[in-house]
Amino acid sequence: MVSLLLSQSSRESSFDESDVSVSSRSTPQKVSNTSSRKDVRTERLHVIKELDTNDEKLLQINRLLNKSRKIIVLTGAGISCNAGIPDFRSSSGLYQMVKKEFPEISMRSGQEMFDISLFRDELKISMFATFMERLHSSVKLAQPTKTHKFIAHLKNRNKLLRCYTQNIDGLEENLGLEMSTSEQDPNLIGTSFNARWKNYDVVQLHGDLGTLACTRCFHVFPWNRYWCRSFRRGELPACPQCEEKNWKRCQEGKRQIDNTGCLRPNIVLYGENHPSSESIAQGLNLDISRGRSDFFIIMGTSLKVDGIRKVVRQIAKQVHERGGIVLLINKTSIGDSSWHGLIDYHILTDCDSWVTYLQEQLPDFFKSQETIDRQKLLKRESSELRKKRAAEQLAKTHVKTPPATPKRVKSEQEEVTKNGIQSVKKRLLNISNEVPSKKSKMSEVQVDLPPTHTNI
Repeated sequence: MVSLLLSQSSRESSFDESDVSVSSRSTPQKVSNTSSRKDVRTERLHVIKELDTNDEKLLQINRLLNKSRKIIVLTGAGISCNAGIPDFRSSSGLYQMVKKEFPEISMRSGQEMFDISLFRDELKISMFATFMERLHSSVKLAQPTKTHKFIAHLKNRNKLLRCYTQNIDGLEENLGLEMSTSEQDPNLIGTSFNARWKNYDVVQLHGDLGTLACTRCFHVFPWNRYWCRSFRRGELPACPQCEEKNWKRCQEGKRQIDNTGCLRPNIVLYGENHPSSESIAQGLNLDISRGRSDFFIIMGTSLKVDGIRKVVRQIAKQVHERGGIVLLINKTSIGDSSWHGLIDYHILTDCDSWVTYLQEQLPDFFKSQETIDRQKLLKRESSELRKKRAAEQLAKTHVKTPPATPKRVKSEQEEVTKNGIQSVKKRLLNISNEVPSKKSKMSEVQVDLPPTHTNI
């Protein structure tokens, strides 16, 4: 897509990633390579041609993705084609459209449509303006694709370290992602670079089609209807900032500036210096050295731009050192010989089709963070409730049934007392049988008495 008109050319990108280098003082985090990760890593680029639900390699990749903590994503034109934005190289792409509508313009490659040298030719400027307006209109009507939503979902699950995009459509912003070219948050003004960089979800490597910039003073403006009509006619409108400055000079009696700037889309063209190259390189270094990324997904790009190839090599090396893998999703081949040991797998399919496949294979992975947090809360509350009920039941058991040991002691005491009473009764009974009563003794005495003297 337009997204990378800039990204799919084989020439050097205006953003030179050769500036990106990891500090020698930074040491990669040590990650234990489990057997599953060792099995998935490859020495040579492995191409997967079909999304087979029984493919063991795909299942292993899915499991690693599900367990990943920090993911870096690099996107290109292919992720926006399903949104209705034309790509660069296909039969319905921008280059073919230019050849049909402007047959009088001689172009050796599609790259010339976005090369800074076109500003030397009035006819090419007219062609450029016409297609930029058409492209802007397509972007305004476009809706984010499944792939864009997948990137936003990674952010929602706190798994997205950063998304680097070669695209200039800015569709990610429609999903609430923070763009590097968007207006700076007032709360971050005056903060360190690290704090500002951490706030970005998507880094636009080649600028943003959603705004216009002056070719002279570089002041940035939003599109409006008047300027859209100018572009549609093949004309680049004059910069109002430059015109106002000239008017003030005229009022002050000063000489006017002859070279008034004109407005063009705020994108980076081939052959010009990238205005944000230093900050992007610094931020990329931070992500590589401190980001602790364990999964790298490349989507919708054929990796033709030399600068992008350098970025991929830098990130892939660090991800591999942390035990992660590098996955490419793209419909066209990239020529695997130069990517052995860097990209582990290339899935030859449409990006949206791969996301749909993932949704079928990993339904829990696509649950929102709010749903997961709610499930964890319910699980925790359920566990606490079970513990509370068990404690209450235990307390009731202690009240109804005294401890076993005191009960056993009491029973023995009662038995001793009972036996003692019976023993005493038995002894008393024996005594009563052995000793005659007082009355019977007296009777015997009377009987045995000798006769009295009276009788004598």
